[in-house]
Amino acid sequence: MTGLMVSLAGKSFAGQAVLGHISFTLDAGERACLLGPSGIGKSTLLNLVAGFDTDYQGTITPPHGRLAMVFQSPRLLPWRTLAQNIALIPGAPDLAAARTLLAEAGLAEAADQYPEKVSLGMQRRAALCRALAVDPALILLDEPLVSLDPATAEQMRQLLRRTLDVTGATALMTTHDRREALALADRILEIGGSPATLVRDRPSPLSRAERLDPDKVETAYKALFKHPD
Repeated sequence: MTGLMVSLAGKSFAGQAVLGHISFTLDAGERACLLGPSGIGKSTLLNLVAGFDTDYQGTITPPHGRLAMVFQSPRLLPWRTLAQNIALIPGAPDLAAARTLLAEAGLAEAADQYPEKVSLGMQRRAALCRALAVDPALILLDEPLVSLDPATAEQMRQLLRRTLDVTGATALMTTHDRREALALADRILEIGGSPATLVRDRPSPLSRAERLDPDKVETAYKALFKHPD
């Protein structure tokens, strides 16, 4: 079953081409990382997939079912608690179920706190819970670990793996961090150039179980990116 089909011919802003030919297909439940330097157009492509921007050449076919997105900024309503931010989403569970979801993410004691009272890492976890609350068929994550300290980033990686294992959702993430791509993705989609195109599409050399081992991630990183084929 197909989780996502992208056949992009081009995307421009004010006559300036920012994305060129980018085509790939994800199977249902597959996890892929769009890998490339900051400013290359990864977020732009994610916005096209999300349907926020329909001014492009080509076709994008998401799976049947709900789509959810986790932005670089948590985008939580500051006048609502973390649990209320989740329960307000159409199709999300009620307040009690939202608190349960937050507890599973290690946020039980913060569920009734307002966003400004908790750390950025906790806000990011709450934003991920909000996205997963609607049981999406496809989840889009825009640099979900950026600006987090190493310990908090590892907590988020564990939460991402665990929740994707449970939900079986197809996932498309963006990152400029090669180790992060290896630690999270089944497929690594490298984009580069100007306008940006898909320059390499390769499966991860690591199984999902192997990605839990930082030493194996480091070994794969050195093999793939220190001495690229």
